[in-house]
Amino acid sequence: MKYKYLLTPGKIGSLEIKNRAIMAPMSAALANPDGTVTDELIAYLTARARGGIGLILTEYAYVQESGKSSDHQISAASDDKIEGLSRMVSAVHAAGAKIGLQLQHGGRRSIVDVQSASPVPMDKTQPTPRVLTTEEVYVLIKDFIWAAVRAKKAGFDLVEVHCSHGYLLNDFVSPHTNRRTDEFGGGVKGRAMAPVMIIKGIKEACGADFPVSVRVSGDDMVTDGNLKRDAAELCMLLEEAGADLLDISGGMLGVGYGIAPAAKETGYNVEAAIEIGKVTDCAVSVAGRINEPEYAEEILRAGHAQFVSIGRALFADPDFVNKAADGREEEILPCVGCLQRCYGSYGHGGVFRSCMVNPFAMRETTLPVTPAKTKKKIVVVGAGPAGLECAWIAAKRGHEVVLFDKNSEIGGQLRAAAMPPHKQLLARALVYYYNMCRKYGVDIRLSTEVGEKEILGEKPDAVVLATGGAPIVPRIPGIESIELTFGSEVLLGKKPKGDRVLVIGGGSQGAETADYLGGLGYEAAVIEMRDGIALDDHEATRKLLLARFAENGVQSYIGSTVKHVYPDGVDYEKDGEMHSIRSFDDVILSIGVRSNNPLQEKLEGKVAELHAIGDASVARNAVNALYTAACLGSEI
Repeated sequence: MKYKYLLTPGKIGSLEIKNRAIMAPMSAALANPDGTVTDELIAYLTARARGGIGLILTEYAYVQESGKSSDHQISAASDDKIEGLSRMVSAVHAAGAKIGLQLQHGGRRSIVDVQSASPVPMDKTQPTPRVLTTEEVYVLIKDFIWAAVRAKKAGFDLVEVHCSHGYLLNDFVSPHTNRRTDEFGGGVKGRAMAPVMIIKGIKEACGADFPVSVRVSGDDMVTDGNLKRDAAELCMLLEEAGADLLDISGGMLGVGYGIAPAAKETGYNVEAAIEIGKVTDCAVSVAGRINEPEYAEEILRAGHAQFVSIGRALFADPDFVNKAADGREEEILPCVGCLQRCYGSYGHGGVFRSCMVNPFAMRETTLPVTPAKTKKKIVVVGAGPAGLECAWIAAKRGHEVVLFDKNSEIGGQLRAAAMPPHKQLLARALVYYYNMCRKYGVDIRLSTEVGEKEILGEKPDAVVLATGGAPIVPRIPGIESIELTFGSEVLLGKKPKGDRVLVIGGGSQGAETADYLGGLGYEAAVIEMRDGIALDDHEATRKLLLARFAENGVQSYIGSTVKHVYPDGVDYEKDGEMHSIRSFDDVILSIGVRSNNPLQEKLEGKVAELHAIGDASVARNAVNALYTAACLGSEI
């Protein structure tokens, strides 16, 4: 496809951008604890700049110490931060992109001083925020303006005022959180007064030609918040104040505070952007699961926005824009919407965030892919996610790689994981890994089960065992006497014995198996010993899964320990009492996997290097499998 709109230059105020692709502001958690810029942060941003993005909007930078929202957040709150910010700007400019600094105060999401426009907590688990006095609001406005002055001194091309995602300015503009009776309350004009004064103040202090973007919730996604029509009214006032770009996102509380799992529709903020574009004349950008260049082009061609803000798709693949421009769409590693490493849990290697499908994200300095000093012949056994990832990276570095798998298809357990509702992007990730293996010359031999003899016959310098895991069969009375059906078998096409099915195990795979069956019309139930279903999933993912459970009538038995298994059900203990559920047509076991590594002992001492990765080493999850594979592929 010719991306004649996506790759066409655009203007934000007086600033010309080389294309219509903006890197959305996302926390990488790479700053120092004092808010100063690190080499890791600069390397992460410059990788995206080299990847072809036109404009980078940094993650949020706090304008007051009281507004700090995370331990590794950028600071724009004092002059001593200018030097580091200037280094960041210079590096991004040298890599070919423009850059803007996003300015923010955490408000109710502050880790220092929980504060808001009114005493409305985030939810019942959060403290009631301290209400800002009128005088404090005026100080806040001045601190936003001073932060913008620092940004200009550091060389930023623009600033963005964060007025979304449940942060402090969002609390002021939203009727959900603003119940004030001073000049910063009342109707939309009063609620908008703080950001309006900030925009005007920045223009006065930095010059009328210094562009200002405002990140706005097109829909607060709470019942008494701003809806699309209200956001349009707000944006008219922001444009009148001097905003050059309206960067449309969404959500105060619900969908991951502005990020969305795979079950949320793509482009879920586009309708709001259209509404806002109808009543404003300045440039509009829209964010929200815009993960394919074809879809970005569609939005722009249709005139729904003048720019697209691409977020976690750039965690997954920093070269998104360049690959689209070169016609290499099948080499774009897709964001799968899992939220496993980019949000909440920082994952491997310390405090930094990353990406499940791309473990190199935010590891640009600590996990580089460089040519191998000594070229080796490497045999990889297992073409699941770990084996594929390790194989293509090693081959890219110059090694000769042979990849074996006993199955006729690649993918291992990730093939099954791609089958439940809204998980299909995992299959696209597998296609990417396979394409990379072919690109870098990996010799892929499917339908080939190898043992010690076959492996040694290849005369390898190194062997990587990525043989994955096998389903766990617990020692529960009765289980040995029934014909077991495993969740992975069902997800790959094995039909249950009848219409009523019970899934033992309410972790991720068990919950997704029940979700899959419920969506097909089965009368499904799931039993779990922990006090919740899919507890290892991100809360936004879990929330939508449970909504589908309710829609499809999937029953959940939680805090319930199975004590006996029958062909048609189980006995279980809950709160010290015994219960029984029976009359099922099939009982499906889905409680996880154990390590499957039959070749380790047979090869020990017979090859120069022997490695095990993923579940073959320690049975955990895809996050661990891909991370250990990336590390080994980069080092071997």
